[in-house]
Amino acid sequence: MNEDQRMLEAASKSGAELAVLVDEEGLVLTGDQASVERYLDRLRSIAGDTADIAALSPSKAANVAATAAGIANVAAQHGEFVRLSPASMKLLRAHKVIPGTDGFNRMMVVNSKGKFAGQLQWQRVSLGPSQAMALQMFAVQMALKSAIASVEKAVERVEDKVDEVLALAKADRAGDVVGQNATVTRLVEYLDSQGSLPAADWDAVAPLGPALEITIEKLRAHIKDALTGFDPEKPIQDRAKYLDKVVTSNQLGETLQLLVVAEDTLYQWQRLRIARVEETEPQHLESVVQSARDLLRAHIERDGEVLVQARENLADFARIRPLEIVRFMSTGQLKSNMVSLRDDLDQFAHARRSQVIGWTESEDPGVQDALAEIGNRAKLAAGSARALGAKAVDFGFVGVSRAGVWLQGVANSHESAKRKAEAIDDAVWGEPE
Repeated sequence: MNEDQRMLEAASKSGAELAVLVDEEGLVLTGDQASVERYLDRLRSIAGDTADIAALSPSKAANVAATAAGIANVAAQHGEFVRLSPASMKLLRAHKVIPGTDGFNRMMVVNSKGKFAGQLQWQRVSLGPSQAMALQMFAVQMALKSAIASVEKAVERVEDKVDEVLALAKADRAGDVVGQNATVTRLVEYLDSQGSLPAADWDAVAPLGPALEITIEKLRAHIKDALTGFDPEKPIQDRAKYLDKVVTSNQLGETLQLLVVAEDTLYQWQRLRIARVEETEPQHLESVVQSARDLLRAHIERDGEVLVQARENLADFARIRPLEIVRFMSTGQLKSNMVSLRDDLDQFAHARRSQVIGWTESEDPGVQDALAEIGNRAKLAAGSARALGAKAVDFGFVGVSRAGVWLQGVANSHESAKRKAEAIDDAVWGEPE
């Protein structure tokens, strides 16, 4: 018996053993509570806020452990599902914090003093086809369950505007998306508590899946159409007018939140579908699980494209050109819409777990800087022209230095700066629209 096996045997006797399923959707952890929590601490110490964690119930943790060959005796009173960004997965593998290959593994996580015993030691657990399928199905179900960070705020934002937004997206025949979310969520809760779903309940919601997919595509198309009309080359007054249309008439923020609700509903519906197929048509289970994985992957990609496009457009808008700095100072609606849209995009990114998915890892740092500065500019506009002029130069407003210097020279207080800016604004651009 080698050292690794002796460590695992000792750990098994003491209950300090951890079972880990490494799947493309994330990590499924089962074991005694202290072992799971210490391992999570190690993950967080390296992955930081890119580790998103969803708790498993004790019964589900025990079921996962019992499904895997060779670890039925693990004291699995505790479990977690951990989603990680691709970059974090690579980093954790390099540090040997997770196994280098996918599959089910077990390890001894602590020594007699309750600390990690040097290098983490893994033992691969061989699984039969049915066991491997059961664990993969569980991982996908957890990925579907945790794909949306929080749907409650999105529901609160749109519940009184669903019909308007669906009409704008030309999806007004789709029905009450918020009501559908409540229905499907209730059935998923029943499935989780009872382990199966009555045939009558499934029959009632079975048609929702295809209808929700159509709704999601139309909502996403409406968002992209609004973003496509954003031309950063137009004068600031035209950009301001279009931004106001996007925020108010096109209800871009509400559309983003309704998209979150519709996606969450579809993901929970997929959980019901997988459970139904497992119970009635197990020969199709593998293909259904794979189709759910493909759906999640496609939505992540397409939502990422929407978010990146929207953030880039807003960042382009924020790059004020020569002389436009003056008009920006006196256009309250413009500043308000910029901050509003930035907040809407941040909420969408949070709901879709952008940190974990890895969208922000490939984003241009200049875009992030510009978005961060949007809120600051709204505050700066209420201060002196001296502060705004300096900030404008700092953030690369090429060509405004002359205007900035002039404003700095004449502005000694907030009120005088505001009056001077408005006077020049009217002289250059005419009366505000």
